[in-house]
Amino acid sequence: MKTTNKRILATLLALLLALGLTACAKQTPTQNEPTQAPTETPNETPEALEPTPDSAEEDVDGELILDHEEELQYANQFTLTHYKGGYKKFTVASAADKEFLLVPEGKSVPEGLAENVVVLQQPLTKICMCSTGMVSLVDAIGGLDSVATVGTEASGWYIENVVERMESGAIQFSGKYSEPDYEMLTAAGIQLEVDTTMLNNCPEVMEKYDELGIPYFVESSSKEGHPLGRVEWVKLFGAILGLEDEANAYFAAQAEKVEAVVASEKAGKTVAMCYISSSSDKVYARNGGDYMAAMIGMAGGDYIMADVEPEKTGNSAITFEEFYARCIDADYIFYVNFALKFSSIEELIAYNPLFGDFQAVQNGNFYITAPDFTQSTAAIGGIIEDMHTVLNDASIETTDSLIKLK
Repeated sequence: MKTTNKRILATLLALLLALGLTACAKQTPTQNEPTQAPTETPNETPEALEPTPDSAEEDVDGELILDHEEELQYANQFTLTHYKGGYKKFTVASAADKEFLLVPEGKSVPEGLAENVVVLQQPLTKICMCSTGMVSLVDAIGGLDSVATVGTEASGWYIENVVERMESGAIQFSGKYSEPDYEMLTAAGIQLEVDTTMLNNCPEVMEKYDELGIPYFVESSSKEGHPLGRVEWVKLFGAILGLEDEANAYFAAQAEKVEAVVASEKAGKTVAMCYISSSSDKVYARNGGDYMAAMIGMAGGDYIMADVEPEKTGNSAITFEEFYARCIDADYIFYVNFALKFSSIEELIAYNPLFGDFQAVQNGNFYITAPDFTQSTAAIGGIIEDMHTVLNDASIETTDSLIKLK
């Protein structure tokens, strides 16, 4: 009996000793054998099974999975929604009943879309632009290769790149917004027509576009409250043309210019801004709520007619006598030189001798705008810089957008 017990005890001690040595071997590797990470099975390697976010986005085809809404800093007349796989949807305030879906090249059109969704298959390389301001934005990001036709004749353009393309035939005139050449548009295979709010006065034209199956929208940048809101439309065209990086960079540069000017010291000079009709003696002065009046304020000036229609954009038609009474003491006059044009002070006074009484004329602070001024939506940041420059140094005679009348 005693012998049996001893044998059992010896066996247990041997077993415990063996287990202890095994545990130590697992915990402490020998010095001449390097440690190695255990080989993982495929199921333990999520990277091998789950694609990166970028590749996952590329794999999305034929369905709309929300990614994010574009955060617009100033614009409120359009929206832009991003979906996985490069799909994008936008709306414009002038056509609240429509949604425009941008389908990336090589991707399928999602099924089950609502009837109000207009599909635009990228790349969009044949666009008709009847909005000169939006053409300047497209030009600013290098997108003119996608513009096939425009609604302004070559003689009416001041954007050099557009003029060159029209002279070479790369861009053609396809008729005014109110009288488009439908045959040319269909023959050219126009994928999208972009127009100004003036098209709203031509319902028959819009009906014809619908009949011909030509997608179109009316851009309403002119209703943006902040000047940079107009420039921010470049982001929409960046999305349409696949030039989003260029668009974001361009907008950021324009915004930076404005922010720098606004942060600087105000000149404290009063400014009038107007043009005169070539068919009447009416003076068209900028309303107090117009974006040009806001630009003058950002440039450090005080718009002298800020109390005229302070809630409205555009101009107010007034008689020359009214203009004289309101603006004779303005330190500066910025004259939009596109209807009745002036090239010298002599011409100005020959038109109306009363101009000789204006303080801005007597002090040599009467500036006309450069020829491309009315087509320079893209250059709003630069225009504000130019205004700030001359308001702080009247000896400067010429900038990109303002020219002193001698």
